[in-house]
Amino acid sequence: MAMQQHIDSGCRKCSDTLRTWQGVLSIADAEATFAPPDDAVHVVRSQFAAIGPIVSRGVRLVFDSMLQPVTAGIRGSVTARQFLFETNDYYIDLRLEPRAEPTRAHLVGQVLNRAGTDRVAQGVAVRLQEGRLPVAQTSTNEFGEFQFEFEAAGGLCLSISRDEVNEVVLPLYGVQAKPLIRKDLD
Repeated sequence: MAMQQHIDSGCRKCSDTLRTWQGVLSIADAEATFAPPDDAVHVVRSQFAAIGPIVSRGVRLVFDSMLQPVTAGIRGSVTARQFLFETNDYYIDLRLEPRAEPTRAHLVGQVLNRAGTDRVAQGVAVRLQEGRLPVAQTSTNEFGEFQFEFEAAGGLCLSISRDEVNEVVLPLYGVQAKPLIRKDLD
C-alpha cells in the first residue's frame, strides 16, 4: 500500500521502474504460453534421435598442491606442483617440476581409466601444445605414464586423447619462462 501511494504521489524514478518490471512480467507471461510448431519439434527430435544423450566431457580439477596450506615455520622453496584432474573417462595425475635452467620445465603424468578392469590407460596420445600448436607428442606407456621436458612458456596446455573425438585439454598452470619461486606459484 505504501509503495503504491508513493508512486501515485508522482515519483518519476519509481514509476519508470514499475513500468519496466510490468513490461518484463508481460513478456514472461507471453513466453510461458509459447509452444513451437509440432512439425518443428518433430524435425528437431529426429535430428537428435540417432545421436542419443551426450555425457559431459567436463574436466574437474580435484587437487592442486599449491592450494594446500603451508605448514607454519617451513621456508618456501621451489617444489614440484601436482595436479589431479578427473574426467568422465580418466583420472589424470600431473607433476610439474622446475629445472635448474630457468627456461626449462619437466612434466610427468599418469592417465588411469575410471571404469573397467584395466585401470591403466596404455597407448593414449598425449600432446603438449601452445594454444593449438603442437610442441611435443608422446603416448602413455604400459603403466599409463608419460613425460615431457620442454621450454617453459605461457599458454601451454596438455591434450590427451584415445581418439580424435574424445580429446581432453588441460591447462598447465605455473609454467613460465623464468625461474619458479614460491611467490610465483601462490
